[in-house]
Amino acid sequence: MGGVDRTDQNVGKYRVAIRSKKWWWAIFAYCLDVCIQQEWHLYLATEAAKNNPLDLLAIRSRVVRVYLGRASHHTAPGRPRGHVSVDKRVLEEIRFDRLDHLVELWPTQLRCGACGKKTKHRCSKCKVGVHDRCFRQYHTK
Repeated sequence: MGGVDRTDQNVGKYRVAIRSKKWWWAIFAYCLDVCIQQEWHLYLATEAAKNNPLDLLAIRSRVVRVYLGRASHHTAPGRPRGHVSVDKRVLEEIRFDRLDHLVELWPTQLRCGACGKKTKHRCSKCKVGVHDRCFRQYHTK
């Protein structure tokens, strides 16, 4: 029973406190809280936690920043306002994490994130156009 009590204690620290008339919202918010808490426990078991220990609040804030960063890429109806720089489109945590970045062939042409020329290749994780020769340059600081 110690694990269940600890989970409830950690979930109660930073509970999502949004009231709603939908009956399922409380269940969804609780499941989200438990998933983040379990992610924190998995993080504590990794080697990265020994070098850079993060508390539950820091993990929650990183998850929120990633999802808010992805949600900000929606396009508004009407005329396009212009070109958004690559640095603002992709979070640095995702761009420089060196995990699961692969070059994939794309059917339409895109602008390369490193040199600005047109290319038919893109990074599968960042969703940004990159030439084969610019791939390493784009993903390193």
